Amino acid sequence: MKEKLKQLHQKARLARNSHAVEAYGAALAAIQEGEVRANEDFEEAKMIAVVEKEAGKFEESADAFAKAGREEKAAELRSCASLLRALLPKKLEPDAYPKLVADAIAATGATSMRDMGPVMAKLKAEQGAALDMKLASAEVKKTLG
Repeated sequence: MKEKLKQLHQKARLARNSHAVEAYGAALAAIQEGEVRANEDFEEAKMIAVVEKEAGKFEESADAFAKAGREEKAAELRSCASLLRALLPKKLEPDAYPKLVADAIAATGATSMRDMGPVMAKLKAEQGAALDMKLASAEVKKTLG
């Protein structure tokens, strides 16, 4: 992921695409800062999580600018967020969660909300970055609660 971001950042700089330079640069900086703080190189899943978080930051900023009446800046930030989201693996469809959760509950032997942690861990291990944690959590709560 980091190499791909570096290549895209370089291409954006050469093309003088300021939105892409900002988006890819922010993601690269966040990954590098995280690696320095952790004193280790991130594996792919961790880099994907960082890129996802950066895309979310761009979305939040865009919402704030939109509320302030600055639609042009909000559109620029949404463009940055969409560039980063395009790099992320596709998320599972919402209708897939009931079966996945039922399978994970059966595999872990979960019977109550106290067993939510192992169920979520199993889902995350099996599905990785394709899993939307909010949807999975809601489905587990609905099923176990």
